[in-house]
Amino acid sequence: MTATSIRYLSEADVASLLPSIGEQITLVERALRDVARGAAHQPPKVPLDLGGGAPFAHAMPAAIDGLGGRVAGAKWISGGGGAPIGGVVLVERPGASGLRGIVAAAALTAVRTAAVSGAGLRVAPPTTDRARAGGALSAAIIGGGVQAVTHRAVLQLLAPGASVAFYSRRAASELPLLPGDRVASSVDDAMRGADIIVTAVAFDTAPREITLDSITPGATLLVIDYAVTISGALVEALRARGAVRVITDSAAQFDATRAAGKLGSALTGAWPAADAQIGELLGSAASGGAPSGAVTTLVNHLGISACDLVLADAILTAAEERGVGTLLPR
Repeated sequence: MTATSIRYLSEADVASLLPSIGEQITLVERALRDVARGAAHQPPKVPLDLGGGAPFAHAMPAAIDGLGGRVAGAKWISGGGGAPIGGVVLVERPGASGLRGIVAAAALTAVRTAAVSGAGLRVAPPTTDRARAGGALSAAIIGGGVQAVTHRAVLQLLAPGASVAFYSRRAASELPLLPGDRVASSVDDAMRGADIIVTAVAFDTAPREITLDSITPGATLLVIDYAVTISGALVEALRARGAVRVITDSAAQFDATRAAGKLGSALTGAWPAADAQIGELLGSAASGGAPSGAVTTLVNHLGISACDLVLADAILTAAEERGVGTLLPR
């Protein structure tokens, strides 16, 4: 790329350049560590009010060390309410001729979300009786969109051999079913007995009643739909039943979201503050302090641009090496 051009990567370009799932998890783990120790500048995302019933829109700035030095930029992402989710990530290397690239963000966001779930699962594996006994794990995925696809792939890598029960309004033919997987008849049917639960429904999904007994003590829940599936009231009930910990990607983002009422309210029950950030738990010292008994872990990560930027930076580097993308004049 010359100093007078900006590299644009389309969704097709991004799809052709995505690193492996294992590499994606490793990249976001580095970003999460930097966020936790304050080495990344990661302000909370800025939600824009587009009017009642309109899709969501977020501006998400960050600065973090990438593969080749400091990277700054922002993601613009919008969608929901029946509209497809899409956007772009702007990537700049400070002091290196300004804007470096514009990276389409739909596929990038999908894999980033699943990669952060993978990082959460690594630091907080299930502590159910079956998991502690070394038995074959089972999982549930609530939702059937693109996040069901990316999370099924992460589970295949991190929990090989685990069977997955899907609950979705989509037809079975639209779900990423692997041999041994099944389609559940209800949320409770999918969750019951699962060691790992992914909640990934659309943000406009109507609340569902979930039976407390459907969540096995010691299960790890990867919550990527705010409080749509797992309400604050259900979290309170889980805490009354036994040991629970709440983990997130960024405490600042989590607190800002709680303060905005997007993780429940006094009327519906609100999520408590997070006990830890994923980045704090990464590393051998933290892993050695894993709970010895059955602790139900809720990994509620809301999406931070530091993770988007490290992925976009890696994808841009691969594009520059292979000559992929469209060069735009300044």
